[in-house]
Amino acid sequence: MLNFLPLPAVIVDLETTGGRAAWDRITEIGLIEIDADGAVREWSSLVNPGVGIPATIQTLTGITNEMVASAPRFEELAAALHARLAGRLFIAHNARFDYGFLRNEFGRCGLRFSTRPLDTVRLSRMLYPDAPGHSLDAIIERHGLVIGQRHRALGDARAVAAFLGCAEAECGGERLAAVLAELRKRPSLPPYLEDNFDALPETPGVYFFYGEADALLYVGKSKNLQARVPVHFAGSDTSTRALRLAQQVRRVEWEETAGELSALLREARLVKERQPLFNRRLRRESRLCSLRLAEDGEGLLRPEVVFAAGMKGVPPRLFGLFASPAAIKQKLREIAAEHRLCLYATGLEKRSRRPCSARQLQRCAGHCAGIESTAEHNARFSEALQALALRVWPWQGPVGVVEECAENGHREIQVVDNWCWLGSAHGEDELQAILAAPPQAVFDRDTYSLLVSVLFGRQPLPVLPLRYPEPGMRGEAPGLPEKRE
Repeated sequence: MLNFLPLPAVIVDLETTGGRAAWDRITEIGLIEIDADGAVREWSSLVNPGVGIPATIQTLTGITNEMVASAPRFEELAAALHARLAGRLFIAHNARFDYGFLRNEFGRCGLRFSTRPLDTVRLSRMLYPDAPGHSLDAIIERHGLVIGQRHRALGDARAVAAFLGCAEAECGGERLAAVLAELRKRPSLPPYLEDNFDALPETPGVYFFYGEADALLYVGKSKNLQARVPVHFAGSDTSTRALRLAQQVRRVEWEETAGELSALLREARLVKERQPLFNRRLRRESRLCSLRLAEDGEGLLRPEVVFAAGMKGVPPRLFGLFASPAAIKQKLREIAAEHRLCLYATGLEKRSRRPCSARQLQRCAGHCAGIESTAEHNARFSEALQALALRVWPWQGPVGVVEECAENGHREIQVVDNWCWLGSAHGEDELQAILAAPPQAVFDRDTYSLLVSVLFGRQPLPVLPLRYPEPGMRGEAPGLPEKRE
């Protein structure tokens, strides 16, 4: 039984107070140990998490605050548990969840824990690619497993063991050994990242490469941190930049997020604030500006430059986001040539008694020669710029853009007002704190583009309209203003 496994091995399952390894705590541990000679032992223990267990978790697992009140704390179990796990193949369903929690808990106790987990979710996907689902419930139903105490640590560990037995019987040990070898292939990594890499989760987030003296080398984002990080070093033999990064990196850190938007917003802000050595894009643009049309004394619409540094959002009749006034001028030249606009009216030439140079070449419709009226030129100029028109904020106030990640349990609300990102809230208290004292709004091209895509794309994220508390209302729930038509 389970002859395909490299032994010794241990099947692990945890129950916790939530889905975030950095904040939540373990409430129960279940192990099935398989020795090198095939001998099997079971061990489990409740754990006092030192914090309250949310009611929803108590309902799901059946583990109550009263049950763990007299249980040992993790630090009391740490040394013996560390010895039980040492030198064994670590097996779990959604292994990086369990591994991440144990790594964090051991770290709090001053113990280093590093291993290469075998994830039975990934194993199920490779063995049964046509199956409709690969959750533990789906596997139990698919194979007709009879399991007691579902959502308890030892019960779920037994379910994993039963699945491995069924897979061996159905697919054969040789096939399983080959799939296992494929799953456990380690990508080529710099030596300093070998231990660190195994803790990377297969979830969205932001990652950081650090060099000597904690110098920040690179900030990136991904929908799958575990898959993304090795890509940076795949071309280190041929890419000078990748080779330099591989030579200088000493460690990687990361923050899990609830989704790609959360990761993108953090990446954009962190790159601008901290200017990592190897980030080429998303640099802060000090001269970012837009184009606005304003009537002069004769009713002619003329272009004006509006710098983003003075903007708190997007006012009406604003066009394009440009790196500099020179970039605006170049774009105006392209538009004027395409739409036969007057170079005087578009501000590209200083007015004189003669028609503009484009009119002399028959490339202007003739406003400067009195052939085209001001109203006609205004209409054509406005129409020519419509493709560059920026969206005006469609709500009366701030909104929360909601993201949730089933894999890590994160739920975040990105608080945004007039295209400016004000912060991220994981719960009501954090949301209220942002609304009660919002940071200074900073308009940013990358944030604007991301939010337009998310809010008006093919699959828009849920949006919660919010309201800043009025004087004397601090701590009260925000109202829900109506969306503008």
